[in-house]
Amino acid sequence: MSHLAELVASAKAAISQASDVAALDNVRVEYLGKKGHLTLQMTTLRELPPEERPAAGAVINEAKEQVQQALNARKAELESAALNARLAAETIDVSLPGRRIENGGLHPVTRTIDRIESFFGELGFTVATGPEIEGRLS
Repeated sequence: MSHLAELVASAKAAISQASDVAALDNVRVEYLGKKGHLTLQMTTLRELPPEERPAAGAVINEAKEQVQQALNARKAELESAALNARLAAETIDVSLPGRRIENGGLHPVTRTIDRIESFFGELGFTVATGPEIEGRLS
């Protein structure tokens, strides 16, 4: 089981050297992934006698928990540092004037009618306007 202590120490060293979340995820896969170093230690349990398996499994699980806790702590540190860097870059100068609010625009149908009238006006046609509804008054 001294090999297990060396694995935990090397995992913690790799975790502390990870410079970003992607590198940290690579370390997680290397040690805790499907074919990771600590996961492979679980496969060695079948070679042990049945009475020694529970104790060995508990030791391996404790090592995995230590590595997972170190990963979680480092991930929180890296995310906090990234957030602080982003917030520092997004400083707001309150002395600058605010953004001007746009007053809106014409309805798409109105714009289309205006374009059509403009086109035919250039060809020499005129627009005749009149009442929308003609009714008979009796």
